Amino acid sequence: MDSQGILEIFGKEIISGSPREENIWTKRCYAFPTSSKPMSKRAKMEPMIKTYDIPSEERTSNTTDFFVDDINNINSVGLLEIVKTDGSIDGCTASVIRTNNGNIAITAAHCIFDYYLQTWNTNLYFFPGYNNNVPGRVGKVYAYKSFIWGDFRQDATRFDYGFIKLYYPEGRKLQDDTGAFDYDLVIPQGNVPTTVFGYPHDNSGGFVNCSKDGQHLCQWQGDSFDFPSTLPNYEWYRGINVDVGYGSSGGPWLRNYDPNTNAGNVMGISHGILYEPYPDTSTASWAWHQDDFTTLLEYAENSQ
Repeated sequence: MDSQGILEIFGKEIISGSPREENIWTKRCYAFPTSSKPMSKRAKMEPMIKTYDIPSEERTSNTTDFFVDDINNINSVGLLEIVKTDGSIDGCTASVIRTNNGNIAITAAHCIFDYYLQTWNTNLYFFPGYNNNVPGRVGKVYAYKSFIWGDFRQDATRFDYGFIKLYYPEGRKLQDDTGAFDYDLVIPQGNVPTTVFGYPHDNSGGFVNCSKDGQHLCQWQGDSFDFPSTLPNYEWYRGINVDVGYGSSGGPWLRNYDPNTNAGNVMGISHGILYEPYPDTSTASWAWHQDDFTTLLEYAENSQ
């Protein structure tokens, strides 16, 4: 992986409600920030909030019609399409979490805020249940607001998670139509059986038995683990022994995942590969603190 990690993939066949064919998917910091270096000092916690402009015609047409044939099994995980400031398109992974608001998704902060350009991305579009080049039952959902911790702006390895408040019309709750994951406020320690989802592209990463073209939802199962105490700031992260690939950033790490009900607890999200001395074969997740997580989530739920 080079220092910029630039990669392009063209979209596939046009399907109503799916990412546009003419979009060029560029991998820059959205698969992961290319190898990130931990810091040893925690900065003051300040939230950052982005509001997106949703044209009136999109507000009236957004997700009001369900797709008749819902062939996708997991609608609480979805493809996150990112429009950058220059108009180019990138991709990440996001998932719906269970909240009182009902319209909240979690993803990586670097999918929301461009660390290298130090600016917000222009727009986010969420396709819950997207798989096999086919949208899920609700099609495309527009982001209304995003929330990250300002600490991420100083170092891409820190607090690399954020929440997206999604626009869902007529007072409905997205989670009622897609399902939602619960989440862990206290991250478990030791080896924990974990299921990880993502949309890798360019045949990148270590997912097996899955087309890694950015159009298919891939799954990995194994143990997540604590990093050795000899590593700097080891307690800030958890790891899995797989490179999840470009485009899987923000994908959920699920504890107690039940494939029959698609229920589980989000205990992390895919960040990327950390700098040496961290192993270059392990994807990391930020191990959030309970107070930090709930405070940022409250900002998201209570915002107007």
